[in-house]
Amino acid sequence: MEEPTELFKDLAHALVQALDAWAATVGQVTDTARRPTRAGLVAELERERLEFERAGRSRKKIDLPLLSYWLKGRDQLLPGSKKNRLPGQEDCAAIARALRHKAPDSARELPKIGTEIEDLARRLKEVAGPGWRDAVLASLAPATVAATPPVPEAPALPATPEAPPKPGRRWRRWQFAVATALAVGLITGTMALRSGASEGAGAGDSASAADLKGDHRCGRVRAVGAVSWKPCTSLSENSLSFVVQLDNSSSRAITVKVRIGYVRAGAAHDCPAPWGTAQEVTIPAGATVTSPRDGCTAPRVHAQAFQAKAFVVEKNASDWGYREYSPTVHIQADGRPVWAGQV
Repeated sequence: MEEPTELFKDLAHALVQALDAWAATVGQVTDTARRPTRAGLVAELERERLEFERAGRSRKKIDLPLLSYWLKGRDQLLPGSKKNRLPGQEDCAAIARALRHKAPDSARELPKIGTEIEDLARRLKEVAGPGWRDAVLASLAPATVAATPPVPEAPALPATPEAPPKPGRRWRRWQFAVATALAVGLITGTMALRSGASEGAGAGDSASAADLKGDHRCGRVRAVGAVSWKPCTSLSENSLSFVVQLDNSSSRAITVKVRIGYVRAGAAHDCPAPWGTAQEVTIPAGATVTSPRDGCTAPRVHAQAFQAKAFVVEKNASDWGYREYSPTVHIQADGRPVWAGQV
């Protein structure tokens, strides 16, 4: 296959994140004694399908082998893997109905994930043709291809005769954190532009957890392990600020490496050091921080278009991997801002 285009890489990256979000969401709700087992979930899905059939309606069958295949996340796209269908909108709606009482939060997110997967798969096929599945993982940076990040170390719970530590507790806690970061963060970010994020109120090289206020837009959410992130562009009277918001859903502090730039009238521009080169940021457990507004700025020039461009990778990563953009803001000749997609 020819060298993949930037559009194909963008779509491929979004698809593997959506598939991982699906696997994390369904996996964590079928992994405890209080939730439906996978076999129980499949039985409920089959009961509903037969009811639909008797009523003259149809729905594709979801059996245990297919469910297990979908729970592989992005690994179902590995070259040589069986090419079953991917979980689409109809499949996710059916699973959401089966989970609505015992896992209502997951049930609300699944249809959004299914819509995203279906749309991305359709667009990838349009861009690359029938063989697109074999090229998805190969088109991504090596750091992005790894399907599951390592389980973070956490302090062991003290063992007592009354309450011995449970071997699976740490794993489930981490798995739930990943599901939250990927399913909630990713899908909210990819299905709609998010506002009301956080800003860096400080200066220089320190990140802050203050609220991002005023006129701003943020791009789709990406993830580096348990850290979800998104680039944002914020407007003030005379300038634009380009920032990155980072959210740590895990139970320990995580350090990542950040690089920010921006695009003006189609031309890429680097920001000053340290944010424009390589800035390490430590996000406390369960916290959200954002780079400082004055870490990367540009004058508000009329009749120009701007958007933030950012990279976030693991602290010791050797290359920058995937980049993400904020929505474009078009500064009109009269100074009025019009965001991409704004009517």
